[in-house]
Amino acid sequence: HLVDQFDSATERRPSPDVFSLIDATIGGVTKRAIHVKQTSRVVIPVVVPENGELKTSLGLLEPAWTIPGDGVLFRVLQRAGGPPEEILNIVINPFGNPGDRQWHDVTLDLSEYAGETVDIFLNTNNSPPSQPQRDDPSGDVAVWGDPRIVTH
Repeated sequence: HLVDQFDSATERRPSPDVFSLIDATIGGVTKRAIHVKQTSRVVIPVVVPENGELKTSLGLLEPAWTIPGDGVLFRVLQRAGGPPEEILNIVINPFGNPGDRQWHDVTLDLSEYAGETVDIFLNTNNSPPSQPQRDDPSGDVAVWGDPRIVTH
């Protein structure tokens, strides 16, 4: 579980105090989570097992659902020796899209890196790429629910 490995993160930008480990409840489902208070990046090195996958759930805490805003851009990148490669890019906007008022479960295949140490980047941005001029942090209380490396 990457929550348990959070202390071994090689990067926590812009500063460690932007992050906290919490029990986050969204739609009645509680998960251990990395809570992020603003645009951020955390990098956690992992050894990928045979048939390894990264599983996590994305969401914004329920108080954000009624605060006007443009959502949060969640991005996951992996780096295995070369430059980071984006493997997930999704906007969660529970204010503008009621369908986003839940956990969004994602599974990302890392099996090609079996046996290697890979840096996993968990990035959040205040606004979607279509709104870069806004940089609107309203209601941006992002959580990475139970991020973990599993085998399939």
